[in-house]
Amino acid sequence: MTLTQLYREIRAALQSPVDEATLDRLTAEADRYASTVGWAEGIIDKDGRITAAFDGLREVARASYERVGDSNSATLHDALAALVLAIRSHDQDLDPMSESDEHDD
Repeated sequence: MTLTQLYREIRAALQSPVDEATLDRLTAEADRYASTVGWAEGIIDKDGRITAAFDGLREVARASYERVGDSNSATLHDALAALVLAIRSHDQDLDPMSESDEHDD
């Protein structure tokens, strides 16, 4: 599954009535991406659009949890937060102009 496919499937799942099995599968896929993002050879999200899109889904998952009280939505929310953080951290580590490099003098 590509990141684009993951985004589309999560968006569709969050627009539908809660399906625990689907949310579990998508949570596992988001977790898998978060754990492997560090292996990417280059910057993943140069302009911030990918993390913004997944961060938007994270907010939708939070709203779904607050509305329905389904723990699967909360778990998906946490997995999306980890994915966004992993991508941002990875890209910051590779960006020669990142703030972390400015403080290494």
